[in-house]
Amino acid sequence: MNEGARMEECARLAEKLEAHFRGVHAGAMRDVPICNENLAVASTGFRPCGDWALGIVVTPWFMNIVAAPLAGAAPVAALPGETQSLVLPSGMVECLAAKLDGFDRLLMCSLFSPMQDFEDQEAALATAKAAFELLLTPPAPPPEPPVRSMDRRAFFRGGVRAPEGAS
Repeated sequence: MNEGARMEECARLAEKLEAHFRGVHAGAMRDVPICNENLAVASTGFRPCGDWALGIVVTPWFMNIVAAPLAGAAPVAALPGETQSLVLPSGMVECLAAKLDGFDRLLMCSLFSPMQDFEDQEAALATAKAAFELLLTPPAPPPEPPVRSMDRRAFFRGGVRAPEGAS
């Protein structure tokens, strides 16, 4: 599958997730105190990441990483409620398998719930976008230890010493 088709698949998934959670908000979550009514359902970031469509969904009651296998990729192996590791550029993320009406199994990882600390939609989406960029950023390599050069005589005379302050 070419990159354009993969991007379109991710966009369709994001739209379908938004529609699903708007329906949940209008139905089962209507007037539930856990909802921050300053927020609305939205998604951000959805793009291919390996064999996954990866993005973040914001609702008035949660902000979750969502991953769905792209067409032709292996399905989610874990059963709903079980955990499955997702390897991202930033490292390993433990997700829960979920089965939503109208979807094959997805992986979800909660970033925030409840959403009461978000003043408005702009703040929630800015946080989601920043979190998504961090997911796609590989960790910095550890610093290289200092290399000390030493000749053979210094070594045998005890030239190797612990750094100051070390015992």
